[in-house]
Amino acid sequence: MSTSITPDTQSLIQELMAAMQSGSLSSGTGSANGAGQSSGPQNTQEEAKLAEVFQELMALLKQGNKEGSTSPGSATPSPAISPAGAPSASAIPATGNTLPAAAPASSDASSPAAATSGTSSVNAGDGPNTTTITNTSNHDEKIGQFLNGGSTTQPTAEIDLKPGQTGTLKYQNGQGGYDAEADSSGNFQSTASRLEFYADAKGVNNDDVSYIDGRNASIKVSDGNGKTAGDSKSIASDAPSNAVTKDAGGRATVTGWYDGSTQDMKDGGAYMESNLGTGNAYLHPDDDRNATSSNPMTMAQDASQHYTADFGNA
Repeated sequence: MSTSITPDTQSLIQELMAAMQSGSLSSGTGSANGAGQSSGPQNTQEEAKLAEVFQELMALLKQGNKEGSTSPGSATPSPAISPAGAPSASAIPATGNTLPAAAPASSDASSPAAATSGTSSVNAGDGPNTTTITNTSNHDEKIGQFLNGGSTTQPTAEIDLKPGQTGTLKYQNGQGGYDAEADSSGNFQSTASRLEFYADAKGVNNDDVSYIDGRNASIKVSDGNGKTAGDSKSIASDAPSNAVTKDAGGRATVTGWYDGSTQDMKDGGAYMESNLGTGNAYLHPDDDRNATSSNPMTMAQDASQHYTADFGNA
């Protein structure tokens, strides 16, 4: 351990050396000089002064030892004793060159920022079946998971994704439902695109993409084993004006076919069919009756329990 000499200590040592050189202190009695004996009041004053300097020196050395034992390597001068006439630290005005307070130490693994920023993943839900979703749109996305028989406005699990960010929704064997994107106000509408899923008791899945109720996002899903459904196209900008609505944030939704009871539904359904075909996603309620090449149930009875999906612009 190294020992540093503070300015105060240096000053006292120099004072002692000067006293010894002037003869104020001898190695024998502490009262003789080189020219002859000193006596009387002058000798008493000199001894008292030297005693005072010695005590101050010892105090500084003790203070330095104490700080060295608690702060190894510290070279900060002790504030215990200041040279005569020197201002105290509290009396020195600030100049603006103060150091900022040290930030509390934390690890990336436990930091909330690590779960919500950049390309870090976030997780919600529970179970052995997973859908890992990447936001491929140009806006923030809130993706909710809705289970069959439950609310259609309050998800059982949800993830918030920045553009380019990835997150995972999980579900149990025996559970089914759908994943959908909220509007720009954070509300889940019945007209949203749906990534539908169902896992039986053994984890055999049935996944598909549905735009029957409307299309507020393009959805493409893969099981990692060669099966895919949905698409990654952005088609809303060219849709017929009567078949597109926009939310408060300007995000578009193409009107779905649903039951074809209105002209807007018919126009929206026809527009999506002309751009997407009928084989990759549900556009009409009875599309699963189509021939194999145009049937959206290409991912039925899938042994995979782990899916990846992209949610992009409508």
